[in-house]
Amino acid sequence: MHKILCLLCVVYLLRVSANKTTFEKNGITFETDEDGDYNLLTHEILVLQPGSIADIQDVYRLYLMEQKITGIEPGTFQNLPSLKKLIIIMNKVQKITTGIFNALTNLTLLNLSSNLISHIDSSAFDNLTSLESLTLSNNRLTSVDSQWFELTPSLNWISIRDNQLTELPAHVFGNIKSPKPFTLVLDDNKIAKIDKDAFRGLTSISMLSLDSNKLKTATGDFLEGLDIDVLLLRDNGIKCIDQEYFGAVFVANKTDISENPWTPQCLTAIQTWAEQFNKTVEHEFA
Repeated sequence: MHKILCLLCVVYLLRVSANKTTFEKNGITFETDEDGDYNLLTHEILVLQPGSIADIQDVYRLYLMEQKITGIEPGTFQNLPSLKKLIIIMNKVQKITTGIFNALTNLTLLNLSSNLISHIDSSAFDNLTSLESLTLSNNRLTSVDSQWFELTPSLNWISIRDNQLTELPAHVFGNIKSPKPFTLVLDDNKIAKIDKDAFRGLTSISMLSLDSNKLKTATGDFLEGLDIDVLLLRDNGIKCIDQEYFGAVFVANKTDISENPWTPQCLTAIQTWAEQFNKTVEHEFA
């Protein structure tokens, strides 16, 4: 009898280790804890069907990680009133269609990084009125749709790093309506062209990162009218900027131009100008 009780204790401890238990609904198994974290444990699901993750009252953070998920059908997430953070990363999702997330009006963070996403419907993020952080990093996007941000008024952090963007067209971020300064991360793309009106309509940016792209030079026209705290232009192909554009390019409180193939003469001119106008311009040779 004692041996049986001990065995039951061991099983219970394994299931409740670190205050975690298993939870099953609609044939899907999660590991959950008292903080409302739900981590998907079911491995054989490839396409999440309508209503498959629904009617869970206390889920606060939902993790769907490394499950080889290839698709998510509209209506998958239903009646999750406490859900604030949804992390769907390191899967094989290829597209995001309208109706997948639109009912999650309390969601503040959505992370879709490290998938195979090449298409997102224009209205895929409509009605996410509480969304503050959107991560689309490490996917296969070739363009950004300005309509993604039209009905996300709280959005103040966007990362689209490590995709296949080659240019930023006019008004592509003009629909961002957040009253707060926001962070925009566009590192590790192939951006070679930025339209002068790409950020038109914005006023305040806490950080704009264009590291590791294909920019060869800059006139600063796309920065006109922006109040920027930090501008990152590291690891591009910039050899020089005409001196007449220094005031337009180095508008941020701090600009980092490291790891570009600057000519010594140009770099000396930038340093002299920065000292004269009390601007912080950081640099290291590539």
